[in-house]
Amino acid sequence: MTLSVQLTLQRGAFSLQINNSLPLQGVTALFGRSGCGKTTLLRAIAGLDCHADAEVQCGAAIWQQSSRFVPVHQRRIGMVFQESSLLPHLTVAQNLLYGFNRLAKDTLIQLQPEQVIQLLELTPLLQQAPEQLSGGQRQRVALGRALLSQPQLLLLDEPLASLDQQSRSEILPFLQRIASQTGIPMLLVSHQLDDVVKLADQLVLMQDGRIISQGPLAQQLLQPELAAIGAMSLLHAKSHGSVNHLQHLSIGKQQLQLPAPQHGDTASYSPTCYRLRIQARDVALSLKPLSDSSVSNQLQVSISGFNSAPHPAETLVQLTLAGQPLQALLTKQSVERLCLKIGQPIYAQIKAVALD
Repeated sequence: MTLSVQLTLQRGAFSLQINNSLPLQGVTALFGRSGCGKTTLLRAIAGLDCHADAEVQCGAAIWQQSSRFVPVHQRRIGMVFQESSLLPHLTVAQNLLYGFNRLAKDTLIQLQPEQVIQLLELTPLLQQAPEQLSGGQRQRVALGRALLSQPQLLLLDEPLASLDQQSRSEILPFLQRIASQTGIPMLLVSHQLDDVVKLADQLVLMQDGRIISQGPLAQQLLQPELAAIGAMSLLHAKSHGSVNHLQHLSIGKQQLQLPAPQHGDTASYSPTCYRLRIQARDVALSLKPLSDSSVSNQLQVSISGFNSAPHPAETLVQLTLAGQPLQALLTKQSVERLCLKIGQPIYAQIKAVALD
C-alpha cells in the first residue's frame, strides 16, 4: 500500500510543494529541520486541514480529490501528537475505550482492548487519572487509544518531543513493539535523527517545503544533508543472547558485542534482531586487527567511497559490512597516512559502549 499526496501551499514566504508517493509498510519517517513543512503535510494527510488543490489517496481509498473531501473521522487513521490530549475527567481505562465504544457497527475489529492493554503494559494504570501519570505513561495511553480506533494508518506527530530523556527511553520500546507486532503502518514526524534511526524503516527527507529524497533508512543516512547533523549508520544484527551483561550479536559471519539492556529497559520485549545506531565519529579504522587494544569489536569491512564532511579537515569514509553500509569520520590526514583506497579491505574498530 502506498500513500500518494499532491499539495501546493503558499503561506507568506513559505512554499510547500509535494507530489510524492510514500510507502506504507513499517515505519516511514518525515524528517527535516523545524519549519520545513512536516507537520503541515501530516495534517493534510490526516484531513485536519483542507487545502483547495490537494489530492490524497491511501491505497485504493481517495481521501481528497477535486470536490471530494473525506473528513478526518472517516479516514481510518489513529493520531498521536506531542501532547497526549487525554480526557482529564476519565480514567485510563475510560480514555482507552472512549473511541472504541463509538466505532461504527460494521467496523472490522482487529485489535481488542485486552490485546492493546497487554501490548502497552497498561494494566497497573487502568484505574488511574491522567494527572497521576508520567509523560511517558500518558503517551502510552494515547497510543493505546489510537490503536483501539482500529486504524489503517498511524500518524505520529513528534510523539516524543515533550518527554524528558528517561520518558523517551521508556516509550521507544513500545513504539518498536507496535511496529513489529501490529502490522499497522506508521508515519512519524520528527526532527530528532536519533529517534528516527531507532524506529524508522523508510526515511523521507524534507527541506524548505519539498521532499528532496526518500528511501530505506540505512541508505538515506548516507545523504550529505544529514552529515551536518551528525553522520551515523544503521546496522541490522542477529542476537545470540547475553553473557556477563554483554549482548552478543552477529552481522554476517562476524561477531560483535555491546552492553546488554538493563532489566526493565526493554519493556519486556527481547527481539532476535537488533538495530544498531553507530555514530561515524565512533568508528576508527586500522589496516590490520589490533591485538593490544581495549576495543573488542574489530570487523572486517571494505571501502566503498569517500564523502566530504562538514569540517574541511575531515572525510566521511563509506564502508561495506556484510552488504550493509557503515560510515567512519576520519581526518583527511589519517586517510592519506593510511593510503586508503576504494575497494581496499580494512578493519573497523567500534567500542562496545559506543553501540546503541
